[in-house]
Parts: sequence; structure tokens; C-alpha cells
Amino acid sequence: MTSNDRAAILGGRPLCVAPFPRWPIWDDRERTALASTLDSGGWWDGDGDQAAEFARDFAAYHGAAHGLAMTNGTHTLETALAACDVGEGDEVIVPGMTFVASAGAVLAVNATPVLVDIDPGTLCIDVAAAEAAITERTRAIMAVHVAGSAADLDALVELCARRGLHLIEDCAHAHGTFWRGRGVGSWGSFGSFSMQSSKLMTAGEGGVLICNDDQLRDLARSYANCGRVEGEWFYHHVRYGANLRKTEWQGAALSAQLERSPHHNPRRNHN
Repeated sequence: MTSNDRAAILGGRPLCVAPFPRWPIWDDRERTALASTLDSGGWWDGDGDQAAEFARDFAAYHGAAHGLAMTNGTHTLETALAACDVGEGDEVIVPGMTFVASAGAVLAVNATPVLVDIDPGTLCIDVAAAEAAITERTRAIMAVHVAGSAADLDALVELCARRGLHLIEDCAHAHGTFWRGRGVGSWGSFGSFSMQSSKLMTAGEGGVLICNDDQLRDLARSYANCGRVEGEWFYHHVRYGANLRKTEWQGAALSAQLERSPHHNPRRNHN
């Protein structure tokens, strides 16, 4: 066996010898959008529409009716659980292979994460293991779509419907992943996306929560906006909520990123 026949890790020739491309990728689209936001003077979502428009467009791209622009993908998970009324004494089933935020968001709403095994074929949650872990305290299953690989949404949707559970999709790795022609994140009660710097679409930080249910949308929006209710007095706080709003700067940059994303994903798949 020659050195060219061996894997690079065993002394063979590396397949990639050129520098990796820069990340994040940006051009004049981001520069123009950010300059426009600067000149507008509307830097938070109360004075602008960049963040809200991005969230709507992103939700539509994934086949969901509603999109909420938020601070990051950890807070979107927390907000989804809070909107589903998951709290103290409740359990949420979470795959054992995921970033800590998947379980941390459960702890943030005072619930208990229950870790289960993954399917070695997809690296996503094992549906049989999830069903075996359901107890009388279980309120939701959190399915994490790992590295663009979708969990078995057919089986998960059926399981959650049969057992009366919420399905929360953690899509931090799955911008532009589709299941049976429809975007991931649009199948469960909520789909949560991260726009942190290492993600497929980024503004350095940021998150988007998508859903199809009007009532869940309203509860999530209220939780992320200090307990306010859309259309009511600004200082009327009807429930507990946090300030988890995305800035207009992030919305502007992400709108340009979203425009580029449909061209990037086929290239990623080819590579």
C-alpha cells in the first residue's frame, strides 16, 4: 500500500490541501442591509421590521405559518417549552447526543430532561427509546435534527399525537432540511433554529422559532416580549416573560443570509 492509498490520518495524502473557505460568508447584500438599518435609526424591532420580516420569510421557507425572531437558539427552545406550559414536575424526553442547550432549556423552565438513546443510522432520537421513556409526567419530546439529518418525523408525529405530547423540533443544525417536501421545524408544536456563528445561516447570534398554531404563536411571542400581548398597551404585562427579542441588525444580516441559503444547500449536499 502506498502513502496515496492510506487515509490522511494514517499518513496518506490529505484530500483537502487548500485553505478552508472563510466563514461566515457575506458580501454587499449584508453591507447594504446593515447600512440601511443604521441610517433608519430603528435598531430594535419596535422601531423596525427587518427582524420580523426575516422571521416570516424563514418560516415560509420551511413551510410554517408563523416565525418569531429571537435572541438565540437556546431561548427559542425555552420559549417553546414555556408556551406549551411545560414546567415544574414535568418531564421532557431529549436525545442523549445533542448540545447542552437542548437539556438546558428544559431545566430553564423548571422541568426535568430525560435522556434517551439515538438511532445509529440517523444520529437522531430513537423513537422506540423515546416511547419507552414516557411516564405520566412526560409533556413533550424534543427531537434534535443532527447535522442536517432529520429525525423520523413520521413516527414522532404519530407517537406524540397518540400519547398527547408536544413535539419540539430542535433544528439548530437543519436550516433548509426537508422531510417529505416540507421543512423540518414545521411538523411539531414548534421548530427552533439557531443563528449562532457556527450555524448554516448566521448573524453571529440569533434564533428563530416557527410554528403553525396561532395560540401557541401568541403565547411564545408574549413570553419572548416581557409578557406583553400584541396590540395592547406597551406596559401591560399579562404574564411572566423575558426580553428575548432579536435586534434589527441581526434581522438585516439574516435576510441576506436567507437569500443566499437556497444556493448554498445544494452545494453542501454535493460536497
